[in-house]
Amino acid sequence: MVAQEFIDLFNSISLAQRSTVEDFADRLNLFTVILLLITCIIVSTKQYLLNSISCYIPVKPAGENFNDYLANYCWVHGTIPLADDERMPTTEAQWEEYDSTRRISNEAEVQHFFLLNPIDYQ
Repeated sequence: MVAQEFIDLFNSISLAQRSTVEDFADRLNLFTVILLLITCIIVSTKQYLLNSISCYIPVKPAGENFNDYLANYCWVHGTIPLADDERMPTTEAQWEEYDSTRRISNEAEVQHFFLLNPIDYQ
């Protein structure tokens, strides 16, 4: 239902001067470019304007700026996910193993890829 309304809205947009024949492939190409640009806007807004990453530690020191520091640290170094029933690593060897096998890096270039990708379609 929502998809049909979106397609109807997309079809109602008319360009003043169309220089090519509009067939299904042309419309799909334009729709893909618009979809990629919308995705770029959403990801960029979340990353730069809203809360870009959520880091959690069970105990945190006192201080006003610690949450900002923790978010910046997690943004640069990535995160290591642990299950709810899983214990924190206690030795350096365990941390090294988790770091090499579980680390999730945060790719800051994703929105730039989304922004450059529609250029390929035009």
